[in-house]
Amino acid sequence: MVLEHMNYQTSQIGSLSALEHMIALGDLNGTLKAFLLSCKVDELSPATIKDYDQKIGAFVNHCSELKISRPGDVHVSHVRLFLLNLQQRCNPNSVHDYYGCVKRFFNWLVSEGILQANPMANMRAPRVPKRIIRPFTADHIRDMLLLCDESKFLGIRNRAIILTFVDTGLRLSELAGIQLSELDFDRELIQVMGKGSKERVVGIGKGTQRALLRYLLTRHDDHPCLWVSEEGRPMQARGIQIMIRRLGKRAGIIGVRASPHTFRHTFGTWSLLNGASEREVQSLLGHSSQRMTQQYTATINSEHAIKSHKRFSPVDNMSK
Repeated sequence: MVLEHMNYQTSQIGSLSALEHMIALGDLNGTLKAFLLSCKVDELSPATIKDYDQKIGAFVNHCSELKISRPGDVHVSHVRLFLLNLQQRCNPNSVHDYYGCVKRFFNWLVSEGILQANPMANMRAPRVPKRIIRPFTADHIRDMLLLCDESKFLGIRNRAIILTFVDTGLRLSELAGIQLSELDFDRELIQVMGKGSKERVVGIGKGTQRALLRYLLTRHDDHPCLWVSEEGRPMQARGIQIMIRRLGKRAGIIGVRASPHTFRHTFGTWSLLNGASEREVQSLLGHSSQRMTQQYTATINSEHAIKSHKRFSPVDNMSK
């Protein structure tokens, strides 16, 4: 089920009678629709609501297969079975995300008085293995930039996209959603609407500013968005993602995934290497906790340890 198919608009809710009606139905499908509508009233981003719809909807379908239709009949063992099934086809990060969405749904049911207690209250979150993040190297970035033919519109635009990614660490959705009005060359920053409808600003260096200005001078349209296609139409996130993947393939990048999110890892890692504090990187990336930022520190520590191993290698030092 997708939120757009609910046929409820906030302007039609009135005194939230539609919301009350869905809750009164008492089943999981009705309360899920009520939860999604509540998220919309709270002005959560469409992407967040869609994610809740997909993940919690999968859990509701799981319960339906178990002949469970009412929230009060859900037991923690039903949730564990759902996550166990997910582990067989999803990576640990995805399973953890499903866990978080379902738990938030039950917390909402408790806050609305539909349930007395959250069946997941004492349940531990699934473990997510700690992995070393592989960012782009400087050579990777240079190789991609060399493929951007600056005598053509696409080359100029793609160069501006790559440098903006590297210089800001923006998420794909954030970069794709930039409006011209959010660019501030005087203050050298971009205003961004981030995850969870949280607004923040990110800085842009001189090199990125020059690339953006050159790109803007090639524009011959009146669209308010920053990125446009060769045909002059607004560029979607999917188009940017495909462009990065193709450039990475043409550049012969191996061992590192050529994706918009890798630019985010690259920004975090390079910023720390260049002297930024964890708190500064956390703020610029829009991380909700410092724990998320510390993954970049782990990458740096690992790389430094490997380089230092040449100096303290136990075997190589045996003969000294």
